Amino acid sequence: MIVYATKMSVKKAVVGVLVIGAVVLGVAALAPRVSEATGVQTTAGEDMGAKLKTNEQRVALLEGYGWKVDSEPRSEREVQIPKVFDETYEAYNAIQLEQGLDLVPYQGKRATLYTYELTEYPTGAEGVTANLLVRKNKLIAADISAAEADGFVHGITHMPE
Repeated sequence: MIVYATKMSVKKAVVGVLVIGAVVLGVAALAPRVSEATGVQTTAGEDMGAKLKTNEQRVALLEGYGWKVDSEPRSEREVQIPKVFDETYEAYNAIQLEQGLDLVPYQGKRATLYTYELTEYPTGAEGVTANLLVRKNKLIAADISAAEADGFVHGITHMPE
């Protein structure tokens, strides 16, 4: 049996605890967030947190929720998310929260807005579009909307009867 003995001072103990604490904080800061890593599973089986690098992936996401869309986006443009949300953005973010997304971490950031024309809407409404807001190939917001004066906005996970 080998026994190793060392003198331990209070100073060495405090330094050791501080080093261990710094390592734990460093690992926690560098580890991916659980919500980003796991994504949100939907009833359609699609992963809202999946990477959306290509147009085919974006169309597949929409089709996974039962939406029939044109295969090419009607528009693709860069948008700036406001640093401070007004009532409209708060209401829009409430829709996002219902489907497992959240715009708050992206306040003041730029993202790409892809707009797809729906070829068929359950109620028969015309001119309805699907909008996907993507930042760094990650879906950060999604909605189905009609731009008329009496139009509507709802999440892509909600299919009207």
